[in-house]
Amino acid sequence: MDVRERWRCGLVLTVLLALTACADQAPQQPGGPGTPPSGYVELQPMPDVPPLPEELEHVVPPDELLEDLALPLVSAEMLDAIDQVRVAAGNSPDFGDPEISRDRTLVTVRWHGPVPAAVQQVVDAHAGADFAMVVEQTPFRPGDLQAEASRLITEHSGVVSAVGARAAGDGIDVMITEQAVEEAGGLDEALAQHGIDSRFPLFPSAGSVVPA
Repeated sequence: MDVRERWRCGLVLTVLLALTACADQAPQQPGGPGTPPSGYVELQPMPDVPPLPEELEHVVPPDELLEDLALPLVSAEMLDAIDQVRVAAGNSPDFGDPEISRDRTLVTVRWHGPVPAAVQQVVDAHAGADFAMVVEQTPFRPGDLQAEASRLITEHSGVVSAVGARAAGDGIDVMITEQAVEEAGGLDEALAQHGIDSRFPLFPSAGSVVPA
């Protein structure tokens, strides 16, 4: 799961919590001002969802966030299948993050190189499930991408605000602070100015991680 998707999941959870906040409103005392007659139920308006901070609007546009809230839930069978794959894969550096499609019809298992029999067995065992499960080869070894991502943020901690191996295994997402981008005059200029390079393809963006 890439940086953008991790933030997307966090934002969806935040909005869901905001929508349930009305359940925590304190009830009025009997006999107090505005108390409805006994036996009546007073409907309270739903609270307005607070607008996204400006620094998050480029991560998940509001209309996309609403689409995420309307997506089907991930089934327990899907989660169990992913757990089985993780167990079969162990700590192999060839294993990448599994991905569930937005319409919840496909689980993609990412792997670099020959697929072990134990992993393929899990995939084959779910051939009759309500969802499809496939193995997709990655251009680069996921473990190598993760190690490189750790190096980048360690060596450039004042400029790189977030990094992550891309789910497809085709490179690394690198988020550069907006200040560094502005001072350098652009994303590519910021990478060059601070010597941020890699033997793997880099996919830069500008932004900052918002503390939880």
